[in-house]
Amino acid sequence: MEFLKLLFNRSRSFYVLLILLSAVNAALNTGLLMFINNAITQEPLPYFPEYDWMIFTGIILVSIICNRAFQTYMINLTNDILFDFELKVLHKLRFATYESFEKLGKERVFTAIGDTRAVGNFPEVFLNAFKSAIITVCCFAYLFWISPIGGGAILLLMFSLLVFYIVRNSAIEKDLNILRDLRNDYFRYLNDFLHGFKEVKMSLTRSSNIYNKFLQKNRLDSKGISVNTSIKYMNNELVGSYSWYIVLGAIIFLLPKVFGLDIGQTTAFIVTILYMIGPIAVLITLVPTYTNVKIAIQRLNQFNELTSLQEAPEDAEQAPLKLTGPVSSIKFENVTYDYFDKARQQTFHLGPLNVDIEGGNLIFLTGGNGSGKSTFVNLLTGLYRPTGGAIYLNGVEITNDNYVQYRDNVSAIFTNNYLFSDNYDDYDFVKREKQLAEYVAMMKLSEVLRINVEEGIIDSGLSKGQQKRLALIYALLEDNPVIVLDEWAAEQDPQFRAYFYKELLPRFKAQGKTIIAVTHDDEYYTYADRVIKFNFGKIVKDQLAFDLKEELNTL
Repeated sequence: MEFLKLLFNRSRSFYVLLILLSAVNAALNTGLLMFINNAITQEPLPYFPEYDWMIFTGIILVSIICNRAFQTYMINLTNDILFDFELKVLHKLRFATYESFEKLGKERVFTAIGDTRAVGNFPEVFLNAFKSAIITVCCFAYLFWISPIGGGAILLLMFSLLVFYIVRNSAIEKDLNILRDLRNDYFRYLNDFLHGFKEVKMSLTRSSNIYNKFLQKNRLDSKGISVNTSIKYMNNELVGSYSWYIVLGAIIFLLPKVFGLDIGQTTAFIVTILYMIGPIAVLITLVPTYTNVKIAIQRLNQFNELTSLQEAPEDAEQAPLKLTGPVSSIKFENVTYDYFDKARQQTFHLGPLNVDIEGGNLIFLTGGNGSGKSTFVNLLTGLYRPTGGAIYLNGVEITNDNYVQYRDNVSAIFTNNYLFSDNYDDYDFVKREKQLAEYVAMMKLSEVLRINVEEGIIDSGLSKGQQKRLALIYALLEDNPVIVLDEWAAEQDPQFRAYFYKELLPRFKAQGKTIIAVTHDDEYYTYADRVIKFNFGKIVKDQLAFDLKEELNTL
């Protein structure tokens, strides 16, 4: 409904003008029809017959001017609506919670953007159909004026053929919905194939299955439904096209014998029906367009539902980006988090967690796969909202009103960290060139990193380990008091890994940073202030580094 409101709010102030313009244009076309019929039957015009050629030329010129004005404005209006709709999708996605994005999936975002085009083009189709409807009504009025009985018979026949066409077209809607679902799945499989190409190449079974059982099967299923739908459309179009011959046959053979139409009336009926072919064809195309728009709106409503949980007010840009003062503590108080499947059945439970992280500490998180540490990281960084309990920063509870500000105090490098192709953070590399050079040297990337200082772009065509180092440079440039590192050292070589734990982390801590790092490198645990171990969604060990050293010394 939100996209429909946007559609009508964006264009309703111009609908009256455009409808009037369409009505004038339709009246002019009807005038041309009457002029042509009078010329064929050699009947003079009722007014100013001596100026018939001038009237004919004037009607054509006015019609051209009206059509041009109508089409020019429709081009502008349609592009404005498409622009607004596409940005609306991205705007809603921007303020959606991370949980909503995970449920949504990237493929549905692409589909939603495609759906906005179907809805955005609807005003042009609708107004063209409205203009055609006026012409059709005027033509039928003209037929009734010539012969009420004959006009009624033709109207009944054409209405019956139209109902037959609509009923057949409604059967296609189900197939179109299936095609949309298959397209969503295809984008998902294609995303796996492209982003996991290295892993695909490593297994013949995986390569064969992703192609044969998923990509190819999806395309074959789509092809079958698409061919079947196209044939149904073709059959409908044939019915629509040859319906005109039925109507013309009825005029030529039936009306003169049954209703006694003379040759002049029959000629007028034939010319009028031929004149109506174009407008009625436009009206008929409204049926499949309506079907596509209906499906698109349904999908956009689903998109709205999945992104309905907004995490920030619309004016979040005006809110302060940093909480005042240093970070003295981050506290988890009886925090729980639950994962649910599509049937809303609980699949994983985290907590309750009671953790107090002192500012300026270096904390290591450890635990096996599925232990809950990644969920804890998502809660800590503000990507997830607790199912129960509360999180406090410097004693202030984190709520829907300040999650954006909370996250703005945290720099995070996740396991599957993504490096952007452009400088979206507005780093001024010219003013910070000295600081940047210091960080590059610190990360031992001076020999491999290519920096375009003027454009503010750093080449990201690096190895996985080097990309993580570059990501850490970006995190340091953010200058946030809290740094979260999820398996950061996993891709580093042994020498740099030791350098990271023994020199880099203590250096960051000395700068007053609060560092929480997920790691399995137990030989470096003694460099932390605390080591927190997760298992089965609970904290099973929360140990100070001093106690850990004592424990290791006794072994």
